[in-house]
Amino acid sequence: MQANPKTVDKLFASQSRYIVPMFQRLYVWAEDPQWQTLWEDVAEKADLRLAGTEANAHYLGALIIEGVKPVSSNEVTRFLLIDGQQRITTLQLLLCAFRDIARAHNWTSLERRATRYIENPDADVMDNPAEEIFKIWPTQLNRDVFSTIIKSGSREIIEETYPLTRRKYQRKPDPRNPLVECYLYFSGTIQAWIVSIGDDVPDSAARAAALLSAIQQDLCVVEIALSDGDDSQEIFYSLNSQGRPLSQSDLLRSLIFIRAEKEKENRDKLFDDYWGQFETTFWSQEVKRGGRTYSRLDIAVRHFLAAKTGSLIDTRRVNEEYKRWVSRDPQPYASVRDELADLTRYAEVFRDFESGFSDQQSTHFGRVLRDLDVSTAMPLTMFLKLDAGVAGSELKRCLSLLESFLVRRAFSGEETKEYNKLFVEVIAALRGLPPENVHAALLSKLYSGGGTTRVWPSDERVMEAALSVPVYSNLRQPALRLILERCELSLRGKKTEEQKVQLGLQIEHVLPVRWWENWPINGHTVDWYEATYPHALAESDPTLEEMIRHRNTLRHSVGNLTLLNEYANPAASNGAFDLKKAEYKHSVLRLNRYFDERAAWSEEDIQERSRVMSKIICSIWPRPQSAVS
Repeated sequence: MQANPKTVDKLFASQSRYIVPMFQRLYVWAEDPQWQTLWEDVAEKADLRLAGTEANAHYLGALIIEGVKPVSSNEVTRFLLIDGQQRITTLQLLLCAFRDIARAHNWTSLERRATRYIENPDADVMDNPAEEIFKIWPTQLNRDVFSTIIKSGSREIIEETYPLTRRKYQRKPDPRNPLVECYLYFSGTIQAWIVSIGDDVPDSAARAAALLSAIQQDLCVVEIALSDGDDSQEIFYSLNSQGRPLSQSDLLRSLIFIRAEKEKENRDKLFDDYWGQFETTFWSQEVKRGGRTYSRLDIAVRHFLAAKTGSLIDTRRVNEEYKRWVSRDPQPYASVRDELADLTRYAEVFRDFESGFSDQQSTHFGRVLRDLDVSTAMPLTMFLKLDAGVAGSELKRCLSLLESFLVRRAFSGEETKEYNKLFVEVIAALRGLPPENVHAALLSKLYSGGGTTRVWPSDERVMEAALSVPVYSNLRQPALRLILERCELSLRGKKTEEQKVQLGLQIEHVLPVRWWENWPINGHTVDWYEATYPHALAESDPTLEEMIRHRNTLRHSVGNLTLLNEYANPAASNGAFDLKKAEYKHSVLRLNRYFDERAAWSEEDIQERSRVMSKIICSIWPRPQSAVS
């Protein structure tokens, strides 16, 4: 085999065509994730060009081709496309959509440039111009649709040729052919990107030119040409037999062991000592992060790399980023053995946080990250444990700061969308500091944030959230349960013998969610409809309407919530307060001793307990009064 990197320009500019063999499957790529991911990569490179910033080429993967001997001297050079037809077909449809937009805007030069990437010139001297004019010739069942798209010349014609159809009694239209949907997707995204002009943005023609240049020069593939002795079908089956592409960690393994070979390391020994532990079900198991599914090892390596570089790492490009980092000058490791040893240390920390949740108490920092769903804090956690030089009580102090920041923000309902950026920025700010300065620098960095995305909520803000925020609705149930468990531990104090909370406790509403069944309001008994839709009372009894709204908000506030075991919770259910209080007396939890002396439970009682719970939360997760502590 011969492997050569090729830009889109080199791939499609020559007089040649790629034939998809009959044993290939039909075109199956879809918007999520394939088209969307490709478009994000293209738009990123185009934005860099517009900003005048040099960009590294982005590799889309490998194409495996096999040359075909020509039948005549007039025949356009043919290659069988053994692997990679999905991405190369998508590139063709992307270019076709661009060409049609350029044509609609009368950008003649851009149209010509795009056309030479999707059609071979000199059709008059071809043996079979109906086929040979196309750079890609798909499998038989895709050919009519593909060729129609390329020849149509505009989005309007394609939408007219392939209209949406809806069968009788069907709410949604039937899906169109994926080739058609792909063209229409890129047509829409390209048009929207080109015309998104602001005061400091070039005109649409300049944006279009930058976009085409990014496609031409910044997108690359590795073209692998088979030799005469290679069995193309066997290679195809081997590549696709598992039904999925190589993962980032698969690619990383190859990268590491190829380098080990060059360093004349004992690869079998390295595998036994380090990498072998990753070849287990735990590490290969796929989990969901940010709407996408990855193996645990892919995620762990991304966290490792983010902790080492203090930079955002895209899970889809871990191997590419890892290769760039480990090859930099000066190199981070003296040998592959040192590299694997360090990776293994980080993996052990990740595994400790990721596994054993069924037995972890709410005081375990790994459970805090899991229950609050903030895996974006894992790189910073790894850095603090392994690279910052802090240990023992000093490490505990640092993690306590981070935990307070996370819990207070979650309880107050603050946004988490910038966590991935924030925590790598913190790593960058801490890297290289003496261990004795890490705590102060971490405190300063967390304290300096503002707005809804980075503020560290004050005691006043926590109190406000306790009184007004329906935390039962706003917080994930595991996060809310964790906060209540920690409140329970705080109430027990150091003199209490049992310092663990029974696992599996359920969240209980004192004022029931379906309160109208046994809880009159201001002497009025209301039904389900009035309690659920209080605006129905706006004209007849506006005062009652407002009281119902107030109660519906307070029922989900922290002052109305406690914990019960699985047997007591159904028994308490929607009963009146005297029945619930009797059930609470069976509970050993200190949280439930609060209700022993209460004769009734009103909105004022809920607010009073919300203030109490707020003070407990602030004492468990204190925020220093200033950035210096």
